[in-house]
Amino acid sequence: MPHKITPELAALQAQCNREAVHAPGAIQPAGCLLCLDHELRVTVQVSANIEQILGVTVAQALDARPSRLLGAGLINRLRLFLAKELQESGRFPGSLIISRQINGRRCRFRVIAYRHQRRVLVELEPIRHLEELRLLPAVNEWLANIADAETSDSLLHLLTRAVRSLTGHDRVMVYRFDADWHGTVVAESRSEQASGYLGHSFPASDIPPQVRGLYLVNPVRSIPDATVEAVPLVSATAEDQEPLDLSVGMLRAVSPTHLLYLRNMGVKAALSVAIQSDQVLWGLLACHGLAPTPLSPLVRDAVYTLVQTATQRLFLLKARDETAYLRQVQDCRERLAEEQGGFQNPLSLLQQRSQAWLDLFNACGVALLYHEQAYSTGQVPPAADLLKVGGWLNSHHRGNGLWCSQHLAETPLATEVELAGCCGLLAVPLPIDAGEQGGEQGWLLLFRDERLKSYRWAGRLEALQHREEGQRIFSPKRSFETWFEEVLEQSEPWLPREQRAALDIGEDVTVAILVKAISDLNGRLTRVNSQLKGIATTDALTRVWNRYRIEQAIETDIDLAARLGQPSALLLLDVDFFKRVNDRFGHEAGDRVLTTLAETIGQGLRGSDYLGRWGGEEFVILASGCHLEEGVVLAERIRKAVAASDFGSVGKVTISIGVSQWRPGDNRKSLLERADMAMYAAKQAGRNRVMSEVDLERIDS
Repeated sequence: MPHKITPELAALQAQCNREAVHAPGAIQPAGCLLCLDHELRVTVQVSANIEQILGVTVAQALDARPSRLLGAGLINRLRLFLAKELQESGRFPGSLIISRQINGRRCRFRVIAYRHQRRVLVELEPIRHLEELRLLPAVNEWLANIADAETSDSLLHLLTRAVRSLTGHDRVMVYRFDADWHGTVVAESRSEQASGYLGHSFPASDIPPQVRGLYLVNPVRSIPDATVEAVPLVSATAEDQEPLDLSVGMLRAVSPTHLLYLRNMGVKAALSVAIQSDQVLWGLLACHGLAPTPLSPLVRDAVYTLVQTATQRLFLLKARDETAYLRQVQDCRERLAEEQGGFQNPLSLLQQRSQAWLDLFNACGVALLYHEQAYSTGQVPPAADLLKVGGWLNSHHRGNGLWCSQHLAETPLATEVELAGCCGLLAVPLPIDAGEQGGEQGWLLLFRDERLKSYRWAGRLEALQHREEGQRIFSPKRSFETWFEEVLEQSEPWLPREQRAALDIGEDVTVAILVKAISDLNGRLTRVNSQLKGIATTDALTRVWNRYRIEQAIETDIDLAARLGQPSALLLLDVDFFKRVNDRFGHEAGDRVLTTLAETIGQGLRGSDYLGRWGGEEFVILASGCHLEEGVVLAERIRKAVAASDFGSVGKVTISIGVSQWRPGDNRKSLLERADMAMYAAKQAGRNRVMSEVDLERIDS
């Protein structure tokens, strides 16, 4: 933690979390605001600075019809969209610029319009005339450079330089959140006068939950001058004085707590843009000015465009890295499948595959618990303690999927076993003999040693208290001097992709052990066959074929195609945005989605089609006797059926499907690779669609 949470700090954080930052009752003086009735016929509220912006007094503005203040053209456009986009999104779509005659001069304004209950709010920000000519060439050049970035680090540093060149801020940073919402500066561009924060971390309390939530509503927050007074909103009548939700706009006044924070930091202007993917806040682009930094709406729009482009590039690079990792997982699983039956006992299986697993999971040791025996390699606790780990998992976590920790010293295991220097554990259940009465569930255990890490925290936070109207009020006192914290007895965290890969490999290990048991224990065929049906060939969740069984069917069909010339098509499908389902509704809801999906697909198959779960949210359909065109028709029928199905509280679920067809010389791997490439192309093309290997050839040509 960045600092000890005292009762005073806890009270300060609770006070900050209650602050109504979305409805401050005032705006920043960079523009003006008008609040209109839902029919756009009456001006209900205006900002007190409207005379400086539009050349009419507050009284005149409240007495005038909106069409006179804003022009009939804008009012008509607002009225046109009121029944459409504004009802759905709450904000006028796109960028709108109007021109008005103010005190004998033609002035241009950027317009943002949005709803608050039965009110329509209109913000006007002045625009200087020659900004477009200066901006366009610079933005285009930076966009081209961003699109060519090949690493995340180079991309983010390029983004900070690009934004600082456009805005003139003294410091531009990219700030990444961790799982606890602490942020670390991972890229920075600054002037000589500005302090550097690259590599520094900021506590989660610096950006409280309600502020993070606002970034999901409005990704841009601009504070061109933190030294000026906020401009209050003036109402026509006492009945119209309720606070307005200004979350969607750009002029929302800054909370006193944040102004004090900026003052403590020596910052007099700020601009923040959210970096997000699938409605998850990854981080922020944060700009600081040591002096007030007026920012034109067009420059701000250009910054947003740069951040959006960089965000797309960032997550594309991360997707490439994810794909490379998944290929390693796939290769590891392929080799394990090829070696099934080729080991004498679980120890020999572990010896054959342990190095690949250690490399894949960056682990220091691996252990296999099976039939109350512990097989291990690398740095792990003693055998007796490994069995205690398995016993604890079976007592406290049986039937609940994998279990992981990056800080074993803080878990109950630390008091029961000798950890032998291991700080992290990823435990994968192996459902072998678990169904027998008194049977112990097996486990694949991956251990990590200590990761020595030091945090550079940007200052300390104190809570000062005083009384105001008889109430105890807290205010933050924040220094930004660097202090260091060493994190001990912790390993690298287990990433979600590593957890998914471990589950897949655990399933393969289970199948491999069972296949070996079948070949070795013919005399106990009945019991082993029941396990094979329930585990080795059927996916426990969806009750369709598992990977091992569908692979066998594919091999058989390829052999028939090669010998008899029988056509064979393969469909590989993946649930769109499945991670979002798990994150938002939980893994149990995700499991229900997969179960419903398997049932829906099964209802649309022919007697000669075979469905198997490939891993995670991926499924394979073997369309035996089908040409490519027939396979595409089948895929489209399934896609439509899934899109029309009821998935309960999760809502609509869609799938992307890739289709390939057997060609002379194909093996299972090449046939699957083309289907996988087609599915990936379907994802890239927008998801919820079908693409075949022929479509790939058209794209390549």
